[in-house]
Amino acid sequence: MYSFSSLAEFATLRDSIKKELDRHCGEDALRLFLAINEGVNNAIFHGNKQDASKKVHLSMVKLPNEMKITIRDEGEGFLVSKESKTTELWQEDGRGINLIKHYVDSYWLNDLGNEVTFVKKINTV
Repeated sequence: MYSFSSLAEFATLRDSIKKELDRHCGEDALRLFLAINEGVNNAIFHGNKQDASKKVHLSMVKLPNEMKITIRDEGEGFLVSKESKTTELWQEDGRGINLIKHYVDSYWLNDLGNEVTFVKKINTV
C-alpha cells in the first residue's frame, strides 16, 4: 500500500511501483503503469483537489493471472454519470478514465466515486 498527497510525493514512489509491476507483469508493466499514473493524477487533481492534507491510497495486489490496482482519494467523489465522455486523447483534461479503460481489462468505481479499481490480466508464461 502506498499513500501520498502530491505528485512530488508520488514521484518518489514511482521506481518502487515500476519495479513491482516489472516483477509481476512483464510486458504489461508499462501499460499498467500508465493507467496507474492517470488514476493518480485524477485522484490528486480532481478527487483531493490538490489539498495537501488529503491522501491518495494506492494498492497493488498480484493474483494468479492478473494484477488488481485500487486507487482511492479522500475527496467527495464524482457522479458516475459525469464520467468523462472525451474521446480526444490529445486533450489535457477529461481523458483519464478513457486511458485507464484502454490499458486494462476491466475497471469499476465505488458508489461514492472516490475509488477506482482496475484489473489487468497478465501473461505468466
